[in-house]
Amino acid sequence: MRAASLALVGVTVLPMGGADALADQTVLVDGERIVAVGPSASTPVPEGAVRVDGRGRWLMPGLADMHLHLQQGTGTAADAAGRQMRLLLANGVTTARALGGAPTGLELRARVAKGEVLGPRLLVAGPSFHGQSVKSPEAARQRVREQKAAGFDLLKTHGGLGRETYDAMMDEARAQGLRVSGHVTPDVGLEHALASGQQLEHLDGWLGALLPPGDPAKVDQLDFSDALERMDAARIPALAQATKKAGVWSSPTMDLFDLLSNADRLDLLKARPELRYVPAAAVEAWSKELSSPEFAGAPAERRKRFVELRHQVLRGLHAAGAGLLVGSDSPQFFMVTGFAVHREMEAMAAAGLPAQAVLEAATRNAAEYLGEANEWGTVAQGLRADLLLLDSDPRQDVRNTRAISGVVLRGRWIPRAELDAMLEEVAAAVPAKAP
Repeated sequence: MRAASLALVGVTVLPMGGADALADQTVLVDGERIVAVGPSASTPVPEGAVRVDGRGRWLMPGLADMHLHLQQGTGTAADAAGRQMRLLLANGVTTARALGGAPTGLELRARVAKGEVLGPRLLVAGPSFHGQSVKSPEAARQRVREQKAAGFDLLKTHGGLGRETYDAMMDEARAQGLRVSGHVTPDVGLEHALASGQQLEHLDGWLGALLPPGDPAKVDQLDFSDALERMDAARIPALAQATKKAGVWSSPTMDLFDLLSNADRLDLLKARPELRYVPAAAVEAWSKELSSPEFAGAPAERRKRFVELRHQVLRGLHAAGAGLLVGSDSPQFFMVTGFAVHREMEAMAAAGLPAQAVLEAATRNAAEYLGEANEWGTVAQGLRADLLLLDSDPRQDVRNTRAISGVVLRGRWIPRAELDAMLEEVAAAVPAKAP
């Protein structure tokens, strides 16, 4: 009989690897790896294995947040980063990519990898490349080499570099074997970013690319200007096909921009139950910022047009078969670490993506993008046991990814009661409002 330390018995497996759902399966885990997936009737449970009843439940890969901002700390409940680790796990996130954060990110990544801190596997980007941090092509090359030597997993750009410096960054990144993710500003533009192979955040550059050729408008990331009226959605299919052909992946951060475009609904945002896990001072700051004319004062019809164009772009990318990722861009603006991953998935579904496409974007797509599909991202023998056990079928509604019965993290079973204890630990540690 095959050795195993954990057995999930009688479960419906959602492999996310192209196969259909597999009913009444037993999944055996030994150490950090899945060692068997087979019919319960013919897959015996080894003596001594922890047995989890999966009857009436669904098993899928753990979620990946591909746009997180790590806060300061090394992993205790008393520090902000430690609270993030607990919030991510309690929401079924087993892989997280930090596209910005505190200087303690590399240390935290190492502590998680060593098992000193319980948390999702972390990928950490170096300090951002932008117009203020990098002033010349040679400075860009040097900064790439420094971040490679420091051990960062990838590069992050906020744009504004100018074409020559941008090209130097991208060229040196390829030479050093580092991916580049981030913003696209008008000095580079969508088509050049695609040709350069940059992974795109926020659908940056897309709205500017929908303007008529020669239009002088410089489109901002959040743009409620009259340029929206001149954007032509008929250009989306060809650009989406170009994105697919270039092999460029997109993390659209739909919920963030939907939220910013509806900042006049602060009442709904402030009612989000997950706000109990963030400091009251942060909620106050977010409320104040979203009350500014830049957000709440923009004409309603333009805000609606902005949102709908973004939704059309997302649907166009999916129709073209271009790679999509799930990234929360949290914590910020009422978007709480961990919970924001579910809100992003729900926003992608609300924009018109099928549930299966959203689920794949949150799991196997991340592994495929990173070139690690033979390691994780699907439920299959030999892969890392990062799994999510659900009480409801997420194919029927992506909101069901919130119905978590337990999480398997690198082979360790974390039941619902333990996840709830993590949440309560965070709630107790969050700084209260000053008297």
